[in-house]
Amino acid sequence: MKKITLLLISFLTLSFGYSQKMEFDFLQSSLDEGELKNYQYIKPHFLGDKVARKIKLIDLAYKWEDPPTAMRSTPLIKIEKQPIYFALRKVISPRYYKNKIKSKSITKDEAIEQITEILDIALMIRYQDTEDLESMLRGIDNGDNVIDVFKNNIELIYF
Repeated sequence: MKKITLLLISFLTLSFGYSQKMEFDFLQSSLDEGELKNYQYIKPHFLGDKVARKIKLIDLAYKWEDPPTAMRSTPLIKIEKQPIYFALRKVISPRYYKNKIKSKSITKDEAIEQITEILDIALMIRYQDTEDLESMLRGIDNGDNVIDVFKNNIELIYF
């Protein structure tokens, strides 16, 4: 019994030690959708056009093509800040929110609001120092934990 109690206390101490909020600057300019005017096709998302447009902005911000070279005939896709991008992919997946909506743990409107907030944060932190966030996201294996990190461990500083 004492071992279980000590284990529980140490676990709670560790979890509260890591729950310190990371601060990032709020950058309204990073949410500008003007860049999307150059794209004729944006892949649809079942949560709607607003979410699909945000996902396209994420792809444009975090991914780019390295053009072919003399040694390589095909373009190479590069992803910057991979832990953040791949954590977002877990949440962006239609399957994640379809299962949540089907089990009635969240409504479609709440899902749209939640994913929009997370994608906005990801767009704003793109050019900021995110090493602590990246190390936190490396060990995450499901979308619920990704949402928890973005909602509870990130604080935007408005100036």
